[in-house]
Amino acid sequence: FKNLGIIIVDEEHDQSYKQDEGLTYNARDMAIARASFLNIPINLVTAVPSIETFENIKKKKYFYSRLEKRFKNAKLPNYEVINLNENKLKNQSWISTKTIEKVKFHLEKGDQILFFVNRRGFAPYVLCKKCLKVYTCPNCSINLVYHKNKENLLCHYCGFKTNLNRRCVNNESCQFIFSGPGVEKISEEVKKIFPNKNHIIFSSDTMNKKSSLETIKKITNNEIEILVGTQLISKGYHFPNLNCIVVVDIDLSTYGHDLRGAEKNLQLYHQLSGRAGRTGKPATVYFQTYNTSSNMIKDITNSNPNIFLEKELEIRRKNNLPPFERFISLILSGRNKEKVEALGFKIKERLEKNLNLKILGPVSAPIFKINKNFRFRLLIRSKKSQKIQKQLSNILNNYTNSSKIKLVVDVDPISFN
Repeated sequence: FKNLGIIIVDEEHDQSYKQDEGLTYNARDMAIARASFLNIPINLVTAVPSIETFENIKKKKYFYSRLEKRFKNAKLPNYEVINLNENKLKNQSWISTKTIEKVKFHLEKGDQILFFVNRRGFAPYVLCKKCLKVYTCPNCSINLVYHKNKENLLCHYCGFKTNLNRRCVNNESCQFIFSGPGVEKISEEVKKIFPNKNHIIFSSDTMNKKSSLETIKKITNNEIEILVGTQLISKGYHFPNLNCIVVVDIDLSTYGHDLRGAEKNLQLYHQLSGRAGRTGKPATVYFQTYNTSSNMIKDITNSNPNIFLEKELEIRRKNNLPPFERFISLILSGRNKEKVEALGFKIKERLEKNLNLKILGPVSAPIFKINKNFRFRLLIRSKKSQKIQKQLSNILNNYTNSSKIKLVVDVDPISFN
């Protein structure tokens, strides 16, 4: 840009701004740095700010303005919890009878329906009930996801594909159990329950084709009554008739080892509920759950997300977690597991000699193997005020590293996989 005057970062909280292939950097943070270098304004736009941005607002480093009302004074959707302990799911079913009643009520009013499940494919877990073997990727330490529409099993990390044909004990065919819901499984169930209604799957597998613009027009015109979608659908679409959202299993998104898990859920479900009731008609988001005691639903349905962010910030402050402490991840990967781990210990030893900081690891990464490479992680924890990047760069540059082992340095990591 020859004469850049303003930078606007839309959905500033979005994790996809973090680039983790090639050069590792956060595009939002680069935009803030560039605006600072050029001395021009930058607007960070979001329904729910990231914790880092929220802390900068609290410190009065950023000016802050908030839209108190939705466009045309449209009301925020109502929320309702469907207790799956009381409304038991039938065998091989993921939609409760109470949910079906609610959906029928909305369909009769001419409302569009969204069944939300943040998993691509048909089933994330396929095993044989005779030999009990699970389909896993030969290149990654991850289960293969069954895609029924393509009739294959797929690894969402390295792209490995295989079919379902497999011999079992006594050379007989395996008897498969498809465990867990994906969008294709929910779509199949929706088709059985509502055979006369037009429905589509809204995910990256179906919406990256040339026909997707035509599909969006049909949804906008209410020619498609039921959508089954992943988080792709939360990304700023305007569907005027969408007034009923069913979160198929909110419990699925509460598991994991992610420091930012609660923050990500808050942002996702606030964004998702923003798809409903956009033209002012009454709208409802239904959460199917077994865990009714969880505060998570209360947090994500509060019209003021700042209440949750305040609590989350306090937890982070007490435990010296980002944004109050700086994390730097070192990820080592290579084909020889023992050599990668040994190099991890050597690097740790060198870091401990040269940096007066807490160094954690090396430990196996939660996804231990990707594309035949074994992965170990180290985590450096330092005070926010310390500028250790240059020092770290010198230590690692002077360190002779095996060409067969890749080292990635990730400052302020977003993902811990």
